[in-house]
Amino acid sequence: MKALHKMDNLDRGELLCKLFPEEMANIQNAIKKQCDYFLHNEIAFREGWHKKGFFTADFWYWLVQNAHRVIEKNEDKLLKKPRWFADHFFDGHNAIFAINCLIEYAQAEECTPNLKQAIHLIFGNEPLLKVTLNDK
Repeated sequence: MKALHKMDNLDRGELLCKLFPEEMANIQNAIKKQCDYFLHNEIAFREGWHKKGFFTADFWYWLVQNAHRVIEKNEDKLLKKPRWFADHFFDGHNAIFAINCLIEYAQAEECTPNLKQAIHLIFGNEPLLKVTLNDK
């Protein structure tokens, strides 16, 4: 196994799934909940999006839609193989959204203490996106 500091996001995602195979359904559900949240509030987020941010609202919603499509198309299949799960959520740009979802999930009450510690160790504890709804 590679040292953690030499792992890329794909390796880290696979490691998390192999360490916690019993949590894969909860992790997938956390990603699905974040997809639903962003899709449900898309107009408000787009209106309040910081224009000079690191990435655009269009890019963020492309990531959200990718994750949503993967879950809709492969829901139960993803839970059978940690590598396949990691390939879909932690490869390339898709990792940005998945990691943000994990860090958000680690802050939730339903996240087990051991999984929370692992998420923080493997991916950190700062969300990649600061989210605030633009309530008018």
